[in-house]
This record gives sequence, C-alpha cells and structure tokens, in this order.
Amino acid sequence: MNNDIEKDFNLGGSINRALSGDYELKATAVFQEAWKHTINHFLSFSPAIVALMFLQVAIFYIALKLQLGDPAIILDAVIDPDSFTPQVVDSIFIANFSYEVVSAPIYAGISLMAMSHAAGLRTKVRHMAKGLQFTVPVILVTLFSLTLQGIAGMILPFLSIYFSLAFSQSILLICDKKVPPMQSLLLSLRAVNKKIFVIASIYLIVMLMFIVAAMMYGIGLIFVLPFFFHVKGILYREMFGIKMKLIASDRPKNDDNNDDNNKNTQVFDA
Repeated sequence: MNNDIEKDFNLGGSINRALSGDYELKATAVFQEAWKHTINHFLSFSPAIVALMFLQVAIFYIALKLQLGDPAIILDAVIDPDSFTPQVVDSIFIANFSYEVVSAPIYAGISLMAMSHAAGLRTKVRHMAKGLQFTVPVILVTLFSLTLQGIAGMILPFLSIYFSLAFSQSILLICDKKVPPMQSLLLSLRAVNKKIFVIASIYLIVMLMFIVAAMMYGIGLIFVLPFFFHVKGILYREMFGIKMKLIASDRPKNDDNNDDNNKNTQVFDA
C-alpha cells in the first residue's frame, strides 16, 4: 500500500509578501547566484535557449515574407536609408510582435526551467515544452502586455520600459501559481513597484551585458541569455516564492520503482 505523504509549500517569498514589499533583493547576490546556475546548468539549458532563438527567427522571417514578399528588402533599406519606407517599418513591428506572441509558450517553458534551477532542481531540454500547457493564458497576457507597451511607447518611451519591468513576472505567476492572465499582470505590477529601483537597476545591468555581448559578434549571448533567465527565476523566487511539493515515502530504498522516483524527485516537473 502506498502511504506516501505529500505536502505543498512555498520556497522563498509569497504573494502576500510580494504585495507588501516584504522581500529583500540584493543585486550582487542575485548576479552571483544567477551566474552559478548558468555555469552549473549550461549544457542542459543552453540547447533549449538556442531552440527558442531559432523558433523566433523563423517566425520573424515568415512574418516578414508574408508582408514584404522578400525579406531582403530590409537589407536594402539598411544600405539605402531612403528605401526605409513606412511599410518596411510597420512590417518589422508586426513581425517582432508576431514572434513574441507565437513563441510565448516556449518562452514560458524556458522561464520555468530557470525558475526550477533557482529552486535547486535539475531540468532537461524537453522541459522547454512545459509552457505549452499554459498556451492560451500565456499568449493572452503576452498580447495584452505588448499592446499596452506599444501604446505607452507612443506616448512616452519611458512608460514602455516601465510596463516591461512591471509585467516581467506575469508569465511565471500563470505557470507556477495558476493565476488568471489579467490578475497576473496586476500582481506583477504591484509587487515590482515595491522594489522598482532595485529591480530596474538589476535589469539595466543585464541590458548592458546584452549590449556588450552583441559587440562581441554575439558570442557572449551564449552566456548572457541563460544568465538573464536565471535572474528572472531568482527574482520570482524571492518575490512570490516557488510552489513545491514534498513527498515523504515509507517504501524501502531497494525498491526498483522507488529508485526511479528518487531520481525524479530532483528533476523539474511542472
């Protein structure tokens, strides 16, 4: 008879603590831990990020091709600024919007993987598909977030950056806490506002790292991209906490099935 005892608990913060601002963030500690996870999980995590990049590039290319016929027009526009017509600008904007929305579930899966590393769990490349079970709410929240950022950007560019920061934890709230899309945006905004200057400074440094990585012919991105996701996972853990399940089993250790279960307890499973 299976007498396993299961108990749910939160690792790190909680929604109540996040909304009250009762959580501590130190940029140095966040970066040190994020770098440790980036190195420790590099071989298992990087392929998932590379797959996401290829997917986003493919979606971007298809979206441009459907609108312009020949995406090479953009290269011509770069060489000859006079050929940079409003149609080209609109096409780039729509293509960018399309790849962010369509790839959002995979992005969510990779965010869950990084969050799991922050909880001390291992992941496998196939876990990048874990976000697909939240496809509808993740796409809805991404659509609303990008639309609001676009409207805010037309009024004041700074507002677009602010909303990008404010909504940064909404996807993980959907996947980890099963929060409805609109509520996840509001919870993320309220929690981030409590520590807006610290969080903004952390993301500013990460953005500078992206710029430096791009200047190195993009080679540095192989480290900066997983580092970015781990920073997000650590921030989420400290703010909202990570939903975990503790399983106490009375089955003998030499049970073959139990051996498999013992192996799996250290592997992420959303």
